[in-house]
Amino acid sequence: MYWQSAIIFQTIVVPAVKLGLLMSLLLSFLSSATNMFRAFGFHVFAVWRRYFTAGLLLTSLAVLQSCYLPEQFVADLELSRNGDYHFTYKGQLRHAMLAKDLLEGKVSPADEKQRAAQILDDLERDTAFGPSSYAGRGVFNVSYDRRGNIMQERTFNFVRRNSRILQMLYHERSQTVEVRGGSVPVQYLDTLSAMGYVPNGTITVRTNVHVRRDNAGTRNTVDDETTLEWVINKLGEPALILILG
Repeated sequence: MYWQSAIIFQTIVVPAVKLGLLMSLLLSFLSSATNMFRAFGFHVFAVWRRYFTAGLLLTSLAVLQSCYLPEQFVADLELSRNGDYHFTYKGQLRHAMLAKDLLEGKVSPADEKQRAAQILDDLERDTAFGPSSYAGRGVFNVSYDRRGNIMQERTFNFVRRNSRILQMLYHERSQTVEVRGGSVPVQYLDTLSAMGYVPNGTITVRTNVHVRRDNAGTRNTVDDETTLEWVINKLGEPALILILG
């Protein structure tokens, strides 16, 4: 009986006790880890979230700082099979950040005059801009006339690479030209509405290149030339898209 009890003790009781101790240690470790995560992990997440939010805000401000908005305009693009293009824009451009600061009363008349002069200098760095003038309220009267060859240039951006009202891209592999219009980010719609901003313009494309895809309001083909027109008169409309090739 004694040896049987000893065997039972060694084979059942001792392993059970060891397992119990191991489980107790494991539960203790998990509890400590959970408390550490609560004390440290959530703190790290909160810090990360604050920096992430601040980064988004700075990015949004940077975008708005360099953003030009089309207003009361007529834009025309002619594109030939050999890649030659002619783009013109006549109308107004609104500098979003200046207009916003004026709306909020953050700009004195002297500051407005100085900033307007700096913006005109920025625009006229591109020699395709003709004489431009400041009309007030963050709005500039401009004319733009540019000729080039998209197959050689590969890309064309109006007004700037970081402020695209219209972009044209040449894709060599597919032998296609892609034309895209800019769109206003959703987070700016309320601000722009408060400014009283309405685009009110038309974009017309004339081409003898095959049209693969478009979302034009009207499209008409006569002989070998297709004319497409987009009327833009309110915020939030789908951005222009045109694939040729």
